[in-house]
Amino acid sequence: MNAPVVRMLHLSAGQFRVLEWPGHEPAAIFLHGLTGVAEVWGPTVAALGEARPASFALDQRGHGHSPKPVSRYEVANHVRDLVETIEALRLDRPDLVGHSMGARVAMVAAARHPALFRSVTIVDIGPEQWTANWVDSIAAFDRLPALWPSVDAAVGRAGQVRPGSSLDAALAAVGPGAAPLRAIAEARLRVTSDGSASWLASVDALKQTVKAHRSRAYWSEWTRIGVPAMLIHGELSDELRPSTVARMRAMRPDVRYEELIGVGHNIPLIAPTRLGRLLQDFWGKLG
Repeated sequence: MNAPVVRMLHLSAGQFRVLEWPGHEPAAIFLHGLTGVAEVWGPTVAALGEARPASFALDQRGHGHSPKPVSRYEVANHVRDLVETIEALRLDRPDLVGHSMGARVAMVAAARHPALFRSVTIVDIGPEQWTANWVDSIAAFDRLPALWPSVDAAVGRAGQVRPGSSLDAALAAVGPGAAPLRAIAEARLRVTSDGSASWLASVDALKQTVKAHRSRAYWSEWTRIGVPAMLIHGELSDELRPSTVARMRAMRPDVRYEELIGVGHNIPLIAPTRLGRLLQDFWGKLG
């Protein structure tokens, strides 16, 4: 697969970075999880094969090379960024896919702006309020150093952040090996001339985001999703609990449900081929 095209979009909150992989219409737009960058979707897009849709992934606010304002990290702010991105790219009802934090944004967007999307896929997140989750996540960020002496040290140390959680991103998932995934891990870092590395994301923004997103529930939005929807759950995930899955399915039995056995929370990097197959099948049945 050819490298994606990097685009910079001028939105109301600033200049946002978007990766574009060419393909057919209707397009698909992908939203990463907390601490992520657009690159995390590369393996999933590759798994879609040559018949893939035109695919777009953006660095969400506070992350990657997109704006890092001092505040405004509620779900509504992320939804506004998404809506403006679709308008700027002139996409006609794309299929929306989100993972973790991005899946919650996708859920809310599909409920509040159903006319903008053909479908939504929610990867391993629920709509519940969960105080312990954001408290533990912020504590985990506080335990990480502001600067690592090298990229290798950053990759190795990040594995100490709650494995299996929303903070278990590429750095923890791949370790120092697996060159393609290591490149994704490195895309999350800012490397200085002396070889030291720090988060490219704003750590303060990450803290604000997880607290804002997990401090309120979105059950109403879950019931109001107005487009065909699929919920994907990693069997071993500690971010989407079985009790939450049961409630979601009871409230919306029409939503397609898939469980990936033996897979944890970080589905786009742990199981991109399986995720790609599910997306192809789901989209293929939309007509």
